[in-house]
Amino acid sequence: WMKAIFYSEFDNIAGPKIAYQYPASRVAADAFDGMAEYIIPKPALCGKLVIITAFGHKIMGWPVLIEDTKYHRNALIFNVCFVFEPESDTHAFPPIVRKLAAIFRDLEKETELLFSPKKREKIPGILERIYKDLTRYAECIYPVDSANTISLKLFPKFENPPIVEDHQVPICIAEIGDLAEWDLTMQQIIPFIDGVHYISRIAKLTGITTEIVKECVQHLVYRDYVKLIDIFQYGNMYAPTPEIRRLADSPELQQSCVQYVTMPGYAPSSFEKIFDLYCRIDPRISFREFCQENDLPGLYIDERSFITFGIVNAFLRRIHKYPTRTDLLSGDKPVGIMSAKAG
Repeated sequence: WMKAIFYSEFDNIAGPKIAYQYPASRVAADAFDGMAEYIIPKPALCGKLVIITAFGHKIMGWPVLIEDTKYHRNALIFNVCFVFEPESDTHAFPPIVRKLAAIFRDLEKETELLFSPKKREKIPGILERIYKDLTRYAECIYPVDSANTISLKLFPKFENPPIVEDHQVPICIAEIGDLAEWDLTMQQIIPFIDGVHYISRIAKLTGITTEIVKECVQHLVYRDYVKLIDIFQYGNMYAPTPEIRRLADSPELQQSCVQYVTMPGYAPSSFEKIFDLYCRIDPRISFREFCQENDLPGLYIDERSFITFGIVNAFLRRIHKYPTRTDLLSGDKPVGIMSAKAG
């Protein structure tokens, strides 16, 4: 996370230097000197994002060049930089760095914030406010004067939605809400998202092309309304994962489990019995064989729901089988045999 923020500039006598920093002394003078040529760079690098990782810091800035005869050497070069731990994830900061550089540039052109000795006294307070507000609230709104306000906001990075395959089964993990709030295509697709129908089947039932169904389901996955699972088949093999400890430790999850896996209209089995069944799932046998050894319907447990709840909550995983070649060591090259990749 953010360690500090500083304002640096090219001083006509001292050269590149940190003029103001908050918190103070987070970036030592000798460390800055080792990076100064990149923080206050040649004009060719001004107006570009600069990221330096060195001396135990990750520094991100956007150097700015303002040309005017009132400055020494007819130019002012400055950089407002953010300082992070070297391993920090800083994907949300480039827009902030670029915007803050533009704000300081405009403030200098309009009010001489950086050039006027009296107005420069505002800079430490500005840096402190930005640092504290971004750290605490992920946003900062700070009125510099009656006509100018600094407004910054950190936005989280959302991962790209997964690719939706024809054979995958969408299942709701959150309340989608009133169908009338969705477009007409979604209104046709959502009723078939029941944890049973797979993508190609939904396309056939709705008369909508498979590609459009995929796009709609992908949108629901991105919004965390839906999760994708494999088609339920009795020939599948499953195995418990370490996440099953969450089920043992969470009374709320236990209650949800009992309600979900119990057949409608029947008295539920005890959680202890259901948990024991999850722990007894053997990855060496198919689910069909497991059901033959354990009478789930006799315990009023729906077999599909039993597996689905485990997959959705990540304390079950499916075991996949793949063909492999057994002749690789012998050196033979039989014709017509194709090796398979594990996925």
